[in-house]
Amino acid sequence: MRGNDPQEVIYRYDSSSDTLGIKVTRNFEYDETIEMDDGILLDFDVDNVPVSLEILDASKRFDLDNGSLKNIICLKADICVDKKTILINATIGVLIDDVENKQIFQSYASNYAKIPEISTQLALA
Repeated sequence: MRGNDPQEVIYRYDSSSDTLGIKVTRNFEYDETIEMDDGILLDFDVDNVPVSLEILDASKRFDLDNGSLKNIICLKADICVDKKTILINATIGVLIDDVENKQIFQSYASNYAKIPEISTQLALA
């Protein structure tokens, strides 16, 4: 399985739609979107590298109030693609009452698009 160095990302949280968007900071050419679980969208570039992640109903999925998601202090998403599946393991850290609170999120889907095997990480710098 080929691997990449961690990719630096930026995030944007829209509290009105409860949507968390995570996107790599480097330039890329979009190729396709894979719908993971309902409301989890993972985008790949033309080189089949994950470049963006959109999480709908983010506050519910991370069990956090939506005000907390506006100030993420750490974010790491490990993405592993093999012949059969695509797996995301993500950790998000926010401050609640001046105490760091980390929440874990996992999503997986069938690799129906036949994305080549890769293991990479999206991380907040």
